[in-house]
Amino acid sequence: MPPAEPGLIDEQDPVSEARRLRVLFDGLPALIGYWDRDLRNVVANEAYVDWFGVSPEKMRGMHIREVVGDAVFDKNLPYMTRALAGEEQQFQRTLLDPSGRTRHSQVSYVPDVVDGEVCGLFVLVTDVTSRVEAERQLNEAQDLAELGSWSLVPSTNQIVWSAQMYRILGHDPETFVPEPESLILQVHPDDRDRVLATVTEARTSGVGYEQAFQIIRPDGQVREVLSRVRTEVAEGGEVTRLTGVTQDITSSNRLAREVGRVNEELQKVNQLNADVLGVVGHDVRGPLALVLGQLEVLTETWQESSPEANIARVEKSLGAARRLSVLLDDILAMANFDSGVIATRPRPVSLADVVSQALADVHGGVEVDVRRDGDPVGVVDPFHLRQMVANLVTNAVRYGAPPVVVTVRTAADSATIEVTDHGDGVQEAFVPYLFERFTRATDTTTPTRRPGSGFGLYVVRRLAEANRCRIAYELTETGGSCFRLLVPGTDPSAG
Repeated sequence: MPPAEPGLIDEQDPVSEARRLRVLFDGLPALIGYWDRDLRNVVANEAYVDWFGVSPEKMRGMHIREVVGDAVFDKNLPYMTRALAGEEQQFQRTLLDPSGRTRHSQVSYVPDVVDGEVCGLFVLVTDVTSRVEAERQLNEAQDLAELGSWSLVPSTNQIVWSAQMYRILGHDPETFVPEPESLILQVHPDDRDRVLATVTEARTSGVGYEQAFQIIRPDGQVREVLSRVRTEVAEGGEVTRLTGVTQDITSSNRLAREVGRVNEELQKVNQLNADVLGVVGHDVRGPLALVLGQLEVLTETWQESSPEANIARVEKSLGAARRLSVLLDDILAMANFDSGVIATRPRPVSLADVVSQALADVHGGVEVDVRRDGDPVGVVDPFHLRQMVANLVTNAVRYGAPPVVVTVRTAADSATIEVTDHGDGVQEAFVPYLFERFTRATDTTTPTRRPGSGFGLYVVRRLAEANRCRIAYELTETGGSCFRLLVPGTDPSAG
C-alpha cells in the first residue's frame, strides 16, 4: 500500500480513520460521551476536562455520579432512567464548573438501542451559557421596562411570546399556550373592535402600527398597554412576519394623571392665592382702614367730643370689625374647602336663635326684618349655619335693596330660612354662576371679576353641601332676590 501524501488522510488506513474520528470527537464544542446501562463511562471527549476537570482516560469506567457529583446526579437521574427505558430526553441544567463559574447547558440523552434492547445512552451536552445570559439580560430589561415582545408568522399562525409577555397578560408560561388571537381576546370590550381592525389591516397590507388600549387579565384586573408592531413583507407583497412589543403603561399613565391632577391643583392654589390677595387688598383693607381711622380719632378727640359722637365712632368701628370677622371666616372656610376637610358637628338648633346671632355679625346700616313661623328646629352645625345666614344677609344688604326680610319656617321634614330683598334681582344669564367662587354679576349679561371678595355665596353653597342642606335662588313676585336655605329637620345620618 503506497503511503498517503503529506497532509492528507488515507481513507483506507484504519489508523488514519480512527485519528480523524478522534479529532472530530474532541474538536466539537460540546461534551460527547457514551455510558452503559450501569451508567459507567465507555468513551468521552476532551470537553469533559473543561467542565469537570476529568480527562477521558481517567473517566473511562467511572460512574456518572462520580463525574457530575451527587446533587446534579440526583436531578438528572429521572431523565437517565427514562432514556434507558428507550425515551430520548432533552432538558437544561445549570451548574458550577471546577473554577466556580456558572455554566448553563442543553443536555440530550439518546438511548443506544440494539436489537430492541437499550445497551446504553449517548450524552450530548452543549454549553448555552452565552445564549442563556443574553436571554436573561433581555428578560431583565423587559421586566424593568414592563415590556414584552412577540412574533407571529401569518402563514403558519406560529406565535412566540417572551417571558414578560406572559406576565403582562397574566398567564403562566408553563401551562398557557399562546394563540394568534390570545391578545385580541384579552382586549377590553371598549377597545376590541378598534384593535382588531388595526391588526387585520397590518396582516393584510403590511403596515405597522402603534396603538394604546386596555386589556383584562384572567384575574379580572384591567391594565393599560401600548403595542408597537412592524411587519416583514416578501417581494410579492405577502406579509411573512409580524414582530411586536407590548408595554404595560398602567403605572406611567397613572403617574401622568396624578402629575396632571397635582398641576391642576397647583394652578387652583395659585389662583386662590391671587384672589385672596385681591380680597385682602380691597375688602379687608377698607374696613381695617375704617377701624384704624375711627380709633385714631377717638384717641385724639375723646375728651373734647360728645358722648354721642364717640358712640357713633365706636359703632362704625364695631361694624367694620364685624365685616372683617365675617370675611375672615369665609377665607378660613375656603382654606378648609381646598384642603378637602370640612368638619361638621350637626345638632338640633333653633333657627331663629342662630339667625339672631348671625345678624349681630352683619353691618350695613340697613334694618333687617325677621319673621318667624313657629319655632323651627334644624339639625345642622350652628357655626356653619350662622356663617351661611350672615353671608346671605350681607349679600342682600350689599347688592339688593331694602327692605331685607329673613323668614324662618317649618316644612314637612325640614326647616327653611329665606332671605329676600327688593332690589332688581340677579340677571338670568348670571344665575348658573351665582354660587361659583370669585364671580360677581355686572351690568352686562356675562359673569366677570370685579374688585371685592365674590365668594360669599360660594361659601354658602359649600357649607350647605357639607351639612346636607340645600340652597336655591329665585326671583320674588316684586322682582327682588330670594335665597332659600333648606335645613334637615331630623338627623340625615340617623336610621
